[in-house]
Amino acid sequence: MAITLYDASPSANSDRVKIVLHEKGLAYQRVTLDLAKKEQKQAEFLKLNPYGKVPVIDDNGKVLFESCIINEYLDEQYPQPALMPKDPYVRGRGRILVDYGLRYMHEPYWALRGEMLKKETERDQTIIDEKRREMRELMRYLDEALGEKPYFLGELSLTDIDLLARFIRFEDYGALPDPSLPRLNGWLQKMKQRPSVKPVL
Repeated sequence: MAITLYDASPSANSDRVKIVLHEKGLAYQRVTLDLAKKEQKQAEFLKLNPYGKVPVIDDNGKVLFESCIINEYLDEQYPQPALMPKDPYVRGRGRILVDYGLRYMHEPYWALRGEMLKKETERDQTIIDEKRREMRELMRYLDEALGEKPYFLGELSLTDIDLLARFIRFEDYGALPDPSLPRLNGWLQKMKQRPSVKPVL
């Protein structure tokens, strides 16, 4: 059995899949692409993923792309340990939280990222402060969803892993930690202590 992961570094989307592979104890080979050199846009790679993005997984000739879809496949194909609950409603709830964190929160996150990637002298602090504030407002929903549970669905799941890679960036860009989001702050620190997560930090 041979799993090949086409990834990049840094790449939050690639990290998401690496964490699941580690949690499952699955061996894999890495093919790391240089995104700055546009290796992901070359014809050979576009045969694997017409989007021209990483990650891509090749599991014995079965090729998939899009990190959250890859993770669902890995959890179904390699069911031990299970990373999604059996209850259909709880599974659906987990997918909603991922959609909220990755898509609904995307606009302010992307605007903040754009500023933070500039040289410090060229950043617009007004935009930074505004986008951090917007993101914290949106994160209240996730803070409440976490409640008193250690993880979003009770036990560690794909919901935590899929959200984590983005939340590490939230922290890098100064939107976290925040005193108004105590549960999310605690969850993020707990996730960062997991052996599967430490290598991607």
